[in-house]
Amino acid sequence: MTVYLPKNSRFWAYDFQYKRQRYHGSTGVETRRKAEDVERRIRQQAALGTLDDGSGMTWDQAAGRWWAEVGQHRASAYQLEHRLAIATRLIGPTTPISQITTRTIARAIEKRRGETFTRHADTKDRKAKRHTLSNATVNADVMRPIRRVLFRARDVWEVQGLPVIDYKALVLKEPETEIRLYSAEQQAAWSAECDPTARFVLRLLLTYGLRFGETFIPPAAFIPDAPGGPVLAINKRKRGALYLPLRADDAREIAARAGRARAAGLQSILFETAGRDAEGQDQLVEVSRSGMATRLRNAAKRAGLTQPRLIHGTRHHVGTTTLAETGDLRMVQSLLGHADIKSTLRYSHALDSGLRSQLESRNSPGAPAPEAEFAAAKQRRAKRRQ
Repeated sequence: MTVYLPKNSRFWAYDFQYKRQRYHGSTGVETRRKAEDVERRIRQQAALGTLDDGSGMTWDQAAGRWWAEVGQHRASAYQLEHRLAIATRLIGPTTPISQITTRTIARAIEKRRGETFTRHADTKDRKAKRHTLSNATVNADVMRPIRRVLFRARDVWEVQGLPVIDYKALVLKEPETEIRLYSAEQQAAWSAECDPTARFVLRLLLTYGLRFGETFIPPAAFIPDAPGGPVLAINKRKRGALYLPLRADDAREIAARAGRARAAGLQSILFETAGRDAEGQDQLVEVSRSGMATRLRNAAKRAGLTQPRLIHGTRHHVGTTTLAETGDLRMVQSLLGHADIKSTLRYSHALDSGLRSQLESRNSPGAPAPEAEFAAAKQRRAKRRQ
């Protein structure tokens, strides 16, 4: 049997050849014995010829093939695999893709909408609160992975006889992108309530528009001698590395932190001292993501900031203010690391000020004086002919 466990995956995969044709993909199961059973069934279908034209291809086989050819090579592979597993559970692994219709996907969406999740585990004193899934999560877990697989089956594998699916009708409405701005007073108050390490993180968030996880910078990501000045190599999920120019003051602090973190063998430049060791040297301890998030939220609460999603709101703040100041969508796209400029267009509301200035400067008739605005119109009388 030719089954194996791919790197960074919990599902076993199969890979074999039959009559000089290669068959490979995910089995969708987590044990070797079950994976061998799946591979044996696929070999039988290959021998009968039902896999050649895709007429007998099941959803599990199609999802596994898409994962092998496309999904596992993407930066967000772990998340994609998780969503494929959800779609497989809802659609049914043995459902032929030729029988997946708009109604089939609609039923899967409704099933997913009825499911809930908890943020924390139950404790002795309190039962964990269950939350419903947002429309954006349901779209990402069900409709989008199914659409990706079926589009590839139709366009690349040339599977014939697939039903026409109205994906536009299936998409659940998602909320409009929120506009988030923090005034100078709010930023100063938030910063004043932070401890030194949290204040450094907040400065990175409000200056560069980083995602919260991106502030946990590995020491090797700091490049002090790059052409033009120091930069950070930020790993963007869809664009690879983004080389972010640094302000001089931030570069100095990051350089100092990176040097100490590298010497101590730490994974991130976000650390704090926790006493001294026997030789009198500072003991450095890395700050956890959950701990830093809690610090920032508590500091914001003490500063009087009560908006939801305060930390991620800093990214919206940077996108909005940068576009308002520069009017350059490409610059904002580069700063935030968007793979598609459509993601940057969500901040186009910031261009309203530029539009207002342009309208004010236009050479058009001005507004009438207030006292003349409500005056009765003069009527012209026709001259009588003599």
